[in-house]
Amino acid sequence: MDKKGAKGYWISTAKIINQELFDEYVEKVGPWLKENGGKVFAKDTDPRGKEKTEDSNLAVICEFPSMRIAVDAYESSEYQELSKLRKAATVNATFTIMEGMDEATKLRRAMGM
Repeated sequence: MDKKGAKGYWISTAKIINQELFDEYVEKVGPWLKENGGKVFAKDTDPRGKEKTEDSNLAVICEFPSMRIAVDAYESSEYQELSKLRKAATVNATFTIMEGMDEATKLRRAMGM
């Protein structure tokens, strides 16, 4: 974990069933993400779900400075409390934490190797 220069990502899809409750989650999680080194990297409210995500009306990728920070942020008591709002406002949710490419891999790709 935490390859040199590799960022950590949260990847989530869901179907929002309670927009008001989800809006409350977004209002609270935005500042929390920033305080924890995260940011929304990509968001789509009309994703093309495939393989068990066909009914999703939300797809989000959040980026963190490292895999360790991404995992620690998710496992924190603060986020676990916030996630209760997200879970109550959605169904058929998926949530994955993954590590991006390290600096050496990015350099090899840039050089066509």
